[in-house]
Amino acid sequence: MSGIVGLWNLAGRPVDLPVLQRMSATLHHRGPDGEGHRVAGAVGFAHQRSWATPEEVGEIQPLVGPDGMMLAFDGRIDNRDELRRSLRLAAGASDAAYVLAAYQQWGEQAAERLNGDFAFAVYDSARRRLVLVRDAVGVRPLYFFRSSRLFVFGSEIKALLAHPEVPLQPDNDGLADFLMFSSRPLDRQDVTCFAGISALVPAHVAVVTPEAISTRRYWDFDTGRSETLGSFDDYAEAFRERFAEAVRRRIRSARPVAVSVSGGLDSSSIMCQSEVLRRANPGTVPPLVGISYTGAQGSDADEERYLLDLEREYGIAVVRFPMEPLVGLVNGTAEQVRAIESPFLDYLWGVTRNLHLEAQRRGARVLLSGHWGDQFLFCPDYLVDLFRRFAWADIWRHLREYRHWLGGSHARALARRFVRDLARRHVPDLFVPPLKWVRSRLARPVRARSWFSDRFLKQSLRFAHQPASFGRWFHSAQAQAIYLEARSKYHVHCMEWENKAAALFGQDAAFPFLDRDLISFLMAVPGDIQNRHGVPRAMLRAAMQHILPPSVAQRNWKADFTQLVNAGLERDYAHIAGTLTERSLAVGLGYLDRDRLRGELNEVMNQLRGPECVAGWELADLFALELWLQLFLSDDVREPREFHESQERIA
Repeated sequence: MSGIVGLWNLAGRPVDLPVLQRMSATLHHRGPDGEGHRVAGAVGFAHQRSWATPEEVGEIQPLVGPDGMMLAFDGRIDNRDELRRSLRLAAGASDAAYVLAAYQQWGEQAAERLNGDFAFAVYDSARRRLVLVRDAVGVRPLYFFRSSRLFVFGSEIKALLAHPEVPLQPDNDGLADFLMFSSRPLDRQDVTCFAGISALVPAHVAVVTPEAISTRRYWDFDTGRSETLGSFDDYAEAFRERFAEAVRRRIRSARPVAVSVSGGLDSSSIMCQSEVLRRANPGTVPPLVGISYTGAQGSDADEERYLLDLEREYGIAVVRFPMEPLVGLVNGTAEQVRAIESPFLDYLWGVTRNLHLEAQRRGARVLLSGHWGDQFLFCPDYLVDLFRRFAWADIWRHLREYRHWLGGSHARALARRFVRDLARRHVPDLFVPPLKWVRSRLARPVRARSWFSDRFLKQSLRFAHQPASFGRWFHSAQAQAIYLEARSKYHVHCMEWENKAAALFGQDAAFPFLDRDLISFLMAVPGDIQNRHGVPRAMLRAAMQHILPPSVAQRNWKADFTQLVNAGLERDYAHIAGTLTERSLAVGLGYLDRDRLRGELNEVMNQLRGPECVAGWELADLFALELWLQLFLSDDVREPREFHESQERIA
């Protein structure tokens, strides 16, 4: 959770140190252990340090090698043992030292040899080039801006905006990424909400010279690999080993490690596996702190009985705090939007904030969570693979079994999804756009409410009916679904959000289910093995049967926070509606339709008392847009007419 920032005056002008310091100061929250900076003529790096792993305690970055190479590093390297054999470094060397040595030996190809969660920059003075690298999955963010005279980069966009030569203008494609889900294909992975500022795409390296910038993918999942083992037990054991390694990598810490544990299958697996590793490695694994937010007794969010079973099984105490007093959207929204730098709100921010504060009070620098378990451990797309193998009776049995584990309504929804998946995967690409257009006319759009202006809708939805292009072969529909989850721009947004939110409280957000080796294994294993006999997460349940309490391993329902989300939004509705008026920036700048806005807001209010929270999500996104405009653009925005003209030129 360190912060890195740097600039290069491409024409050779010496770095203005106060400018570099101002840029670095915007990342002060990422540096509880101090700041360092280095300047070499036209190039300057700064580093806000957070000592998380034991090996980096006391280290001062940026690092400078004997040949003048300069490195700023944020992250964690997981394959240290493998690298040490090649680089001949001491076992106690820091992860940043490993990266600098790797670059000195292999140049920009060093990225291909690194495994972990990281973002870093190297200035190679001998070759007059700057190299940026982001980890394979995208857990650590990294952004950059280039003009004819300047190149700047940073862990957060606000660091770039602190440079006086970086313009501040919105990017409508970037805003549409947040406001209209699935509004564009996968090939604009670099777009942000700020014009001219790009995100370095996960698994990419950027090479910058005074003349140009080039980017390339340095690693990707092997989508043609399949895993064939002798029995289901062999698969479960192989998963257990990889999952244990994913957890072990993320609890390497010089301080206590907090685990967000609800009593659900995914988070409980992480908590219990962490405790097993701690007991097997006394003195080398730090103390663990389980933290849980609890719903009211008897509610859909009440998971207390599973927490009690965890505590009894391992003789531990899980810190608890109630959710109900912390619900609501408005309180803390400015804090969120300023940190996340996009119109993206946590609908239960009060709960999330308190979770981080509890971890902070106990000295934790790492917070583990079970996020992304839902996406990778149960992908019903494997039913398409069964269909292709003519195992139609198995499909029927699996769909029936879903009812026990997921409930009747969810099982029926998955059956309908299976039919859509079959059609989508067997229709020629030529017919996909018109069929998607027809479907959009027959079904009510999920996130394209008419409160948006016609101009913004036209521009932002111009790619909505294009099929996603992967440019690769997948050995199964299951593998393709997992790959899409791992590479989806929406999930990259979520990772960036998690990283920046945790950084506000001095923590790394770490996700065992985002371990690239674990994801690779799950892509290779047949889906009907992962969900044997139609039991969702059957492989996980079998792998953890001697680690989890039986009640958790056989749990067949998930907590539902819909009522809490809607209650908080209903409570704050008056404030939100009072912000979204005809005088709001979103209306003045042409994002919202002045005449349609009020009627749409009234309709959302009526839906907040229903059994779903889609309307609440839409309302939160709309409120987030207005706050984002106020926080980042209110002092610098152009007049609406000039803004509209600029958008016409873009279109």
